[in-house]
Order: sequence, then structure tokens, then C-alpha cells
Amino acid sequence: MISHINNRLPNFNLEKGPLIVAADYAVTVFFTLSGFLITYLLLAELKEKQFIDVKKFYIRRILRIWPLYFLYLVLTMAIIGFDQLRWPILLYIFMIPNFRNSIAQYFSGLVSKIPGHNFLVGHYWSLGVEEQFYAFWPWIVRKTKYLLPFLLIFPVTYVALKILLHFIDAPKSILVFVNYTRFGCMVIGALGAYLYFHKKEWITDLLNRKVFEILAVLFFVLVLFNKFHIASPINHEIASAFTLLIIINQITNSKKLFSLENRILNFLGKISYGLYVWNPLLIYLVSLIYQNYFLDIKMNTVLLVILVFMINTAVIIAVSYVSYEYFEKRFLRIKHKYTTVKSSATKEEYNEKA
Repeated sequence: MISHINNRLPNFNLEKGPLIVAADYAVTVFFTLSGFLITYLLLAELKEKQFIDVKKFYIRRILRIWPLYFLYLVLTMAIIGFDQLRWPILLYIFMIPNFRNSIAQYFSGLVSKIPGHNFLVGHYWSLGVEEQFYAFWPWIVRKTKYLLPFLLIFPVTYVALKILLHFIDAPKSILVFVNYTRFGCMVIGALGAYLYFHKKEWITDLLNRKVFEILAVLFFVLVLFNKFHIASPINHEIASAFTLLIIINQITNSKKLFSLENRILNFLGKISYGLYVWNPLLIYLVSLIYQNYFLDIKMNTVLLVILVFMINTAVIIAVSYVSYEYFEKRFLRIKHKYTTVKSSATKEEYNEKA
């Protein structure tokens, strides 16, 4: 969210800031966490029920993702007009937006024809990747007899493919697609879930050492300041590995350096889907208000930057909270009927309903 505000500073007649440009890595953190949580819940269901109900899994995912996904898409089209999005809108409707950049790169001239307003739905590429992963992952967990070897081989193979494509100078359309379709990162999260679920204490004892916790924190400090550039083809897999260090540390280490379990982060976590979906449109609308009503106001540049970040952040959090309470929750209540193993989030939602 902060990175998106930073990238839209020119809309407020300000230059982009040199710091906090880590939106792409933030999505990698999400992919890793998503792979971890989804796989853990699937393993728990398999153990508890001796069976994974894939139909219920898909219904739960649809009820969580689709309502807000399509509401935002419709509202965006209504505000800026269907003609402003043109051909890519079909990719968003069919939940394959991560194909967009590859198609644009493949067909010469299309890149220049993509309208500027597409930044309003550009972040949807990650939701497409998520839905595509969900399309096959429960079947993998349900059907794979030797799941641990698969979880080890898959990310290694994915990384090897990326390195190979990089060294043979593959077409940019292919490189863009493979880079954005981060199944390898999600499976790294899934591997962590498997090890945690099966109580592989030797791995948690190893990862809970202070040196790894400090390294993970330092890594993300470098990411935040855009100072991490080690091995371009596999940067996100490296980020995913460090994310997994933090996940394991947070849930197993009683003597961790810091805890992510607090009221503020729990609140933001609850509305995080809305924070992610709504922020580009809200930043755009706030910038329009600024351009139409406040453009001529003279103000110190530093003070203006601070105000831009504070106002946009407040608006995004407020709208996301309203979206969660009065729209998303309606579908979450239906989702409870298809829940077989409750996560801490679903337990909290259930308690709120009770």
C-alpha cells in the first residue's frame, strides 16, 4: 500500500521517493504465507477427516476472493469507463491477469497501446496467480503419495527453470510470465507448513536460532530500501525463504526478538484483502480531489509528502474496514458452512457472529 502511494506521488506533483519501493517483494511475502496457511489447513483436514473435500475448498476460496474481486472491477470500469481498459479486461474477468504483461510483450506494439489507467487493476495479477495455484494445489496435497519429496523438488525445479530461461536469453514474454507466476514461492511456504505440521523439531530448532531471525530482519530492511539485488532470476525465491524463516520463528519461538501478534497488526490483517484490493483506486481518487481543489495551495514539500501518505493511508484503511464489515462479512458467514478445519481467523469470525 505504501509502495503504491509512493509510486503515485507524481499525481500529487511530487517526485517518487527513493525508499520503500518493495511492493513486488511484499506480494512474495503474501504468496509464501498463503502457501503455508492453505497447505497447513489441507493437511489438518486430511488428518482429521481422512479426506480433503475439494469442492468445499473451492467454495470457500470463491466466497473469500470473488465478491470483492468483481465488485472492485465493476466499480473501476464504471468510474473510468470500459474503453479505458480495453482488451486486458477479459483477462481480469477470467482471472488470468498475470498473462497480460506476457501477451503485451509478445505482440509487438501492444505495450504502447495499454492505457495509463490500467494501474488501477494492475495489482490483480497476484490474485490471478493465487486463484490458479488454488485450482490445482488441493489435488496435489490430496493425491500425492510422497508429498515431502514433491515439496522439495518443485521449488528447486522452478528455480532451475528460471535460471535456464535467463541464461538462454528466452523471449521476454516468457521471462515476464514465469517471474510473475510465483508458484515456486507458494510451494516454499507449503514446504514450511509440511515440516511444521509434522513436528519436524530439528528444523524449527535450527530456524529459531537468533542468527537466522536477525538475518531475516536485515534482509527485509534491505528490501525496503531497495538494496537487495543478488541474483535477479531467483530473488523472489530468496525472499520467500526469508519469509518462511519469519513465519516459523513467529509461531514456534517463545523467545523471539519481536512479535507480530498485536492489536494493530491483527486489525490490519483482518482487513488486509480490502487494503490490497482498494488502494490503487482510492489513491487515484484522492489525487483527483487534490488536482481539482488543492493544486494551487502552496506548501512545504516535505509536509505535503507526509500529508499525502497520511491521508491516503487513512482513507484506504477506513474504506477497507467498511468493505470488510458491511460487504465481505456477508460472504464470510456463508463460507463458515463449508469450513472443515478452522484457522485462527475463521474462529475469530465465528466468535464475532456468535
